[in-house]
Amino acid sequence: MRIARSARLCLAALTICAGFASPAAADEFRAYFSFGGEKRLPECTAASVQSAVTGSVARARQDYYGGRTIMGINEIREVAYRVNGISPLARRYCRGKASLSDGSYQSVHYLVEEHAGFVGVSWNVEACLAPLDKWHVYGAYCSTARPH
Repeated sequence: MRIARSARLCLAALTICAGFASPAAADEFRAYFSFGGEKRLPECTAASVQSAVTGSVARARQDYYGGRTIMGINEIREVAYRVNGISPLARRYCRGKASLSDGSYQSVHYLVEEHAGFVGVSWNVEACLAPLDKWHVYGAYCSTARPH
């Protein structure tokens, strides 16, 4: 009886996951999974990625970036896309020019990583404002958010 219930639960979970991966959802806001041969990560310029970058900086300790937040990101470009290298997970490395709440502009480096979201589902972003990483959380000159 327990095995049948577990099998039904697994089948329901797989059905839900298949619904997330369907092409009917807009590329911008869909959950990204690596089965099925589809795109594995959103583009650097995607609104969802830019929102995640600004959110990552906004969630930092108040004194870390001096209370500055990102107002917008311009001149965005993909620096590298790595998949099936040392790690089988896809990683997209991006760079842009961030306009900050104090009126200044700084380089922002960010990494979009596959299966790094909540419980390993979807993607996550790690972002670093190069000259403002005073505690070197992301290594010297944001080295962990840049390709090696």
